[in-house]
Amino acid sequence: MDYSGCPDDASFGPSVHGCRRRDFDFTLQFETIFFSILPAAVFILLAVIRLVWLRREPVIAKGRVFQLAKLGLIAPYVALRFTSFVLSIVWRGEQAALFISSATLEVIASALLLPVSFSEHTRSRRPSFLLSVYLTLSLLFDIARARSFWLLAVTGSEDAFAGVFTASVALKAVIFLTESYPKTKWILWGAGSHSPEETTGFWGLAVFSWLWKLFILGRRKVLNLDDLFHLDHHMSSDVLRRKLQAAIEKSPARGQKNGLAKALAKSLAGPFLFPVVPRIALSAFKFGQPFLTNSLLSYLEIPASERPVNSGYGLIGAVFLVYSGIALSTSFYYYLRERSLWMMRGALASVVYEHTMRSKLSVTSDSAVLTLMSTDIERARLGATFIHEFWASVLESGIALWLLYRELGAAFVAPVVVCFVCIAFISVVGRLSGPRQNMWMQKVQERVGALSHIVTNMKTFKIAGLTDAAETLLQRLRETEVGAGSSWRMTITMAAVIGFAPSMISPFITFAVTGKALDATRIFTALSFIVLLTDPLSQLLQYVPPLLAAFSCISRIQTFLERDPREDYRESLGSSDGVDADSSEKSEALIRITKGDFGWEEDKTILSDIALEIPARSLTIIIGPIACGKSTLLKVLLGETPFHSGRVLIGPETRGIGYCDQTAFLTNETVRDNILGYVPFDQARYNEVLEATMLLPDIATFPQGDRTKIGSGGVTLSGGQKQRVSMARALYSNSNLFIFDDTLSGLDADTEEQVFRRVFAPGGLIRRRNATAILSTHSVRHLPSADHIIALNPEGEIAEQGTFHDLDALGGYVNSLKIHSANKSTDDVTLDSSNDPPSDENDENLTRSKTRKPPPPMWAAADERSRQTGDMAVYKHYAMSMKRVTLISFLLACIALAVFYNFPQVWLNFWSVDLASSHRAHSQAYWIGIYALFLLLSLTFIGLICLLVFIFMTAQSGITLHHQTLRAVIGAPLRFFTNVDAGIVINLFSQDISLIDMELPQSLLNATVELFILIGMAVVVATASPYIAASYPFFAALMWLVQKLYLPTSRQLRLLDLETKAPLYTHFTDTVAGVATLRAFGWSQESLDFNLKLLDSSQRPAYLLAMVQHCLTFILSSVVTAVATLVVVLTTQVKAVTGPGLTGASMVTLMSLGNFISHLIVMYTMVEISLGAVSRLKSFHDTVLPESTPEEDAELPLLWPWRGAVDIQHVSASYSVPDQPTESGNSGIDPADLVLKNINMSITPGEKVAICGRSGSGKSSLFLLLLRLFDPLAGSADGITIDGIPLRRVKRSSLRERVIAVPQDSVFFPDGHSFKTNLDPFNLSTESDCKEVLGSVGLWQVVVDNGGLDSSLSTNMLSHGQRQLFGLARAILRRRIRSSAARSQTLVADEYPNSLFEKGGDIGGLLLLDEVGSSVDKDTERTMQALIREEFAEYTTVMISHRLDAVMDFDRVLVMDRGQIVESGRPRDLVQQESSRFKDLWAASGARS
Repeated sequence: MDYSGCPDDASFGPSVHGCRRRDFDFTLQFETIFFSILPAAVFILLAVIRLVWLRREPVIAKGRVFQLAKLGLIAPYVALRFTSFVLSIVWRGEQAALFISSATLEVIASALLLPVSFSEHTRSRRPSFLLSVYLTLSLLFDIARARSFWLLAVTGSEDAFAGVFTASVALKAVIFLTESYPKTKWILWGAGSHSPEETTGFWGLAVFSWLWKLFILGRRKVLNLDDLFHLDHHMSSDVLRRKLQAAIEKSPARGQKNGLAKALAKSLAGPFLFPVVPRIALSAFKFGQPFLTNSLLSYLEIPASERPVNSGYGLIGAVFLVYSGIALSTSFYYYLRERSLWMMRGALASVVYEHTMRSKLSVTSDSAVLTLMSTDIERARLGATFIHEFWASVLESGIALWLLYRELGAAFVAPVVVCFVCIAFISVVGRLSGPRQNMWMQKVQERVGALSHIVTNMKTFKIAGLTDAAETLLQRLRETEVGAGSSWRMTITMAAVIGFAPSMISPFITFAVTGKALDATRIFTALSFIVLLTDPLSQLLQYVPPLLAAFSCISRIQTFLERDPREDYRESLGSSDGVDADSSEKSEALIRITKGDFGWEEDKTILSDIALEIPARSLTIIIGPIACGKSTLLKVLLGETPFHSGRVLIGPETRGIGYCDQTAFLTNETVRDNILGYVPFDQARYNEVLEATMLLPDIATFPQGDRTKIGSGGVTLSGGQKQRVSMARALYSNSNLFIFDDTLSGLDADTEEQVFRRVFAPGGLIRRRNATAILSTHSVRHLPSADHIIALNPEGEIAEQGTFHDLDALGGYVNSLKIHSANKSTDDVTLDSSNDPPSDENDENLTRSKTRKPPPPMWAAADERSRQTGDMAVYKHYAMSMKRVTLISFLLACIALAVFYNFPQVWLNFWSVDLASSHRAHSQAYWIGIYALFLLLSLTFIGLICLLVFIFMTAQSGITLHHQTLRAVIGAPLRFFTNVDAGIVINLFSQDISLIDMELPQSLLNATVELFILIGMAVVVATASPYIAASYPFFAALMWLVQKLYLPTSRQLRLLDLETKAPLYTHFTDTVAGVATLRAFGWSQESLDFNLKLLDSSQRPAYLLAMVQHCLTFILSSVVTAVATLVVVLTTQVKAVTGPGLTGASMVTLMSLGNFISHLIVMYTMVEISLGAVSRLKSFHDTVLPESTPEEDAELPLLWPWRGAVDIQHVSASYSVPDQPTESGNSGIDPADLVLKNINMSITPGEKVAICGRSGSGKSSLFLLLLRLFDPLAGSADGITIDGIPLRRVKRSSLRERVIAVPQDSVFFPDGHSFKTNLDPFNLSTESDCKEVLGSVGLWQVVVDNGGLDSSLSTNMLSHGQRQLFGLARAILRRRIRSSAARSQTLVADEYPNSLFEKGGDIGGLLLLDEVGSSVDKDTERTMQALIREEFAEYTTVMISHRLDAVMDFDRVLVMDRGQIVESGRPRDLVQQESSRFKDLWAASGARS
C-alpha cells in the first residue's frame, strides 16, 4: 500500500493537479498535516488538561448504563483506529513517515476519548464541549480524507485501508451523537430550579435549542416569572458581587482613572475573554466572502460550455460552509458576549447596593444614587457591547487594507486617508460626547429624583395645593433634560454621519485614483475588500460615543464607590469603661459619651461638649427646644453623624437597636410585613406588640386586616398609625435597646397615654423585657416616668441631666416646664377598655378582618392579549405624540435613502458592461462621477434621517408622552397611591422614558431605514437570476412564521423585564430612605440578600430576552445562508442566466444582506419591545382615571371662599371602591368600611373649630374629605358646601389652591430648589414679603445662615419642628398674597369684600391645620398659635390637634370616635362636664387650663 498513483500528492498543495481526481481535491500531504496530525495533537493536549481539571470536580451525575454504552461505542472505534495504524506500518510510499505519525496520533487521541468521556459524564453538567468540537471537526476532515482514499485506491490493501477508515468515520458519527446527548435526567440536583442552558451541549448552545421550549410556552400562554429559566450559578449576583468586591479591594489605589473598569475586567476575565475565539472565527469567515466572490466571477467569465462541473459544486459547498460558519460563529460570539454583559450588570448593581448600605446618610440622600442603579448601569452595559467589536474592527480593517493593496495597488491609500480624516473628526465628537452625556445624565437624575420625592409625598402635595406647581416643575425639568439629551444626541448624529462616511466616500475615491485596469471581476472583488475595510471602520467610528458613554457611566459609579463609607465610631463599653463594681444594677451605664462634638457638616457643629451616661434597663427621655439637636443626638447613638470627636461607648450586649425615626420608615407592604421586617413570625410576640402599640382597633378597620398594604411610605395610614407601626416593628425585634425619635407626636392624648403606659411605664413591655429605652419627645408630661432625663439647650449643649426629682429641684429647664410629678401615676386616668389584651383563644383571629375582597387594581401595564400580540393603537399613540410634518419628512427621507443606497450596485454593473464593450459609451470620469453622486446623496440622507429622529421626533415624543403621563399621575386619586407602589410609577418615568428617549428612536430608525434598504437589496440580489425572485415569497413566509413564534415571547420577556425591575428599584429607593433604620436593626445583610434576590429575578427576563434575540439572529443568518447558496446554485448550474456584472452586484450585496435581514427583524422586534414602554404609558394614561369628574363645573367667584362658611349634612365616606361587593353579595359599601359615618356640622364664617379624638377616629379622614382627596358616598355627595357652593362641583385643584391647608408632614420640593421656591412656588411675592413671614416664625436667621432665599434648600438643614414652622410660613404668605390680590381687584359684584376693606378689615377664607405643632416644644407651639390667631383672624379655621391645651381658646371643639362626631361644644365648657369625652381626653393628656 503506497497511494502513489498521483505524484502531486507528495507536494504541500493544498489543491491537487494532474491527477484523476479532476483537480478537485486536496493533496494527501496537506490532508494528513491539517486534517489529521494537527487536530489530533491539539486534542491530545487539551484532553490531558481537561482530565486534570475534571479530577478536582465532584461527581454530579449518574446514568451508569448510558455512560457504559458510550464507552462501548468508543472501544471499537479505538480498535478500528489501531487497525488503521497497523495498516499504515506497511506503507511503502514517499509519505510513509507522515502517515505513520498521523495514525499514531489518531490512536492516542481515540484512546483518550475513553477517560474524557467517562469523566465528562459524571463530573460535568453538560455534554463535553471538547469532545463535541473535536468530533465535529474531525468528522468533516475524515469525510474529505475518506473521499481521497477511495478515489486513490487501486490495490486490495488500499481498498482495505479505505474501508477500515470509512467504518471508523461512521462509528465516529454515532459517538458524536451520543456525546451530544444531554444528561439532564441523570444530574443529581433538581432540574426545576436550574436552567436547561446548564445542561445543553456545544451544538445546543450554537442553535439555542434550550430556548425552544420557551418560544412554545410564550406562544401558548401569558408568561410569568415562574415560567422563566433560572440563572446558572456563575451568573448569581452574590457570586459576581464577591468577585468584583475582591478585585476592587486588590486595586492599587483609589481615584485611579478607570479603576473600576479594570477591577471589573479582572473579576470577569474569563467571561470577557471567551467571546474572542468566536469573534476571530467570524472575521475569518467574513474574509472568505470576497474570495468567494472573486472565484465565482472568475468561474462565470469562463464560457458556459467550458466550465468544470466540479468547480461549480465546489463553489456551492464553499459558499454554504462560509455562510453557515458566519451563522455559527456569530451565534457563539453573541451568546458568550451577552453572558459577560449581564454578569457585568449583576456585579455592578450588587456592589452599588452594598456600598449604599455602608454609605453616609448624606450620600444616600442624594438622588444621583437612584440613577446609578438604573440609568448608569444600563448605559454601561449597552456601551460594553462594543468592546470586542472595537479590536475586531481594527484587525479586520488591517487585513482588508492588505488585500485591497493586492487587488488595486497604491490606490489602497485612498480609503486609509478617508478613514484617518474621519477618525480626526470622530475624536472631536468624542470629546464633545462625554461632557454632554454627563450633563444629560445629571438632568435625568434631577428629574427622576424630583419625581421620586413628589410621588412619595403626593398626599401632602395635594393637601398643600402644590400639585400644579409640582407638575410645572417636573415638566420644566423634563424639557431641560430633553434639551440636554438633544445636545448629546447631536453628537450621535454626527458620529453616525462620520461613521458611514468611509463606506460612502472610499469606493469612488479608490476607483478614481487606481492605476490598474478595471473589469467586472476587479471592480466587484475590490468593492468586496472595500466593504470589509469600511464596514468595520464605520462601525468603529460609531462605537466611540457609546463606549465613551459606558466608561463615563462606570467612572460615575466608581466615584460613588470611592466615597468614604459611614464610619461607625462607637466603641464597645468594656469593664474598664464602666462604673464602679459596687454600683447598683439600675445605674449601670449602657451608653457613655465623653467630650463629644457632632455635626453633619465639617464646619457646622450641631452638638457641642456632650458628656452623658445612659443607664441600662431604664427609660431615658431627651427634651429640648426645636432645632437643639435631639434627633442628631439619637443619630450619634447609632453612629451615623459623619463629623464627630470624643468617644461614644456602647454596651457590647446590644444586639441590634430597635430604632424609630421621626419620619416613620415604612414600605409598600402589608402591615404585618412592615412590623416583622426580617424577623420570623411569632404569633404571641406579634400579638403582644400590637396590643402594646394600640394597633388592634386600627387593624380591625382595615379592609384586609394586617394583610392590608399600606402604600409607599404608609400613605394609607394616619400620622399616628405610621408612628405606631414603626414602634411595633422596633418592639417586635429581638433588641434590648430601643431608640424612639419623637414617635408620640402624632398620637392623640388618650392613645399617647395608653401607648406610653403599655410600652414605657414600669409595667410596660420594655421594662418587662428588662431592656433600655431612649425617647426623644416634646411631650414633657411623661418626664416624671423617666429614670433619666437629658435636656439640651438651643446651642446644642446639655443644659442639665439627671432624675426628674433632682432636675425639678434645681430650678432649671425642667423646673420651668411646671410639670407635676403626680403625672407619673396613671392609675386615675380613664383608658379605653377596648384595647385591653385579648383572650388567648382568639389569638389567631386577632389580626384577621372580615372576609372582604381586596380592591381591584388601579392599573395594570397590559392585558393578557396585548402582552402576547401587541396593539396597533400603540403605534398610533406614539405617532400622535409627534408633529405630522416630522413623520412625513422621515418617511420620504427613508425612501430616498433606499434608492441612493442600492442603485450604486446597479450602476457598477452598467459600468462593467461598458468596460467590457469594444466601443465605450462614456469616459471613466462619467461613471465614477455619477457613482460618487449617489453615494454622497446617500450619506446626506443618513444625516438627515438621524437629525429627524434623534433631535425632532425624540424631543417631540419625549416631551408629549412625559407630560401626558405626568398629568395622569398628578391627577390620580389618593387611592391610586395606596394601591400602586411608588417604585412602579418611578419606573415609568425612568426606565420607560429612558427607552422612549434612546432605545425606541434608535430601533425605529434602524427598522424603518433597513426595511426600505432591504427592499432595494432584494431587487439587486434578484438581478443575478430571475429564479431567485421566485424564492422570495417562500423566504418571506418563513420569516413571518419565525416572527410569529418569536414576537409573543420576546414582547412578554420585555414586559417582564420592566416589571421585575420595578420591585428592585422600589427596594433600592426604600433602602435609601431607611438606611439608618436598617443599619440600626442590624438588617444590612438581610436587606442585601433580599436585594440580590430581586436583582437575580430582574436579570432572568432581561438575559433571556437577549438570548432569544440572538436565537432569531442565528435563524435569520441561516436563511441568508440558504439565499446565498441558492444564488450560487442558480448562477453556476443554470446556463446563460446572467453575466458576471449582476452576479457580482448580487454577491457584494449578499455580504451585507445577512446583517440587514437580521438587523431588520431584530430592530422590528426591538421597536415592538420598546413600544412596550409606550404601551405602558398609554395604558397608564388611559386606565388611571383622574380624580376630577365632569360635574366639577362650578364658576367660582374670584375670591371664593371669602367667607369660609362650611356646612356638612348627613355625609358618610369610605376609602373602599364604591361598587365593591359586600359579604352578602350586594352592591355597595360594607358598613365596616365606612371611615366617616353620618357627619353633620355647620361652621360659621370666622369660627375656630378644633377636631379631637384618638388616633384612627376619623379626624384626618374629615380633613381629607374637605379637600376632596376622597369622596363621600354617592348618596351624600351634595351634603358638603363651602360658602354655599356644593363641593362636588368645585374643581379639586382650584379647591386646594384656594383653601389654605397645612399638613402634619411639611411638604417641600426636592432638594436643590431654593428657599424662595419652596416658600412661594408660584413666585407671587417679593423678597421682602418672604423675609417678613420667615422672620415671624423665627426662621429668617436659619435662611441667612444657609445662604439666603435664593440658595438651595435641603430638608436636612431643618429639624422636624422647623419644617412645620416653614409650612406655617408658607400658609401665612399665601394668606397675605391672597389678601393683597383681593384688595387690588376691582370688585363690583362682591359688595361684602368691598365694604369690608372700606372698614379696614380683611378678606376671610378657610384654613385647615393638621397637627401643625406636633414636632415643636410648648413655647414654640404657643408662638405658632398666636401667629395663627393674628394672621388668620378673619378665616374660618378647622384644626386637628392632639395637644388639647392649644385648642382651649377655640370657639368649638368636635370630638370624634370611630368615624362619628360624638361630642361638640366650647372646650372650656366641655372640660367642666363630668361625662364629657373631651374631659377624658383632657385628663389623659395631663394638660392644664
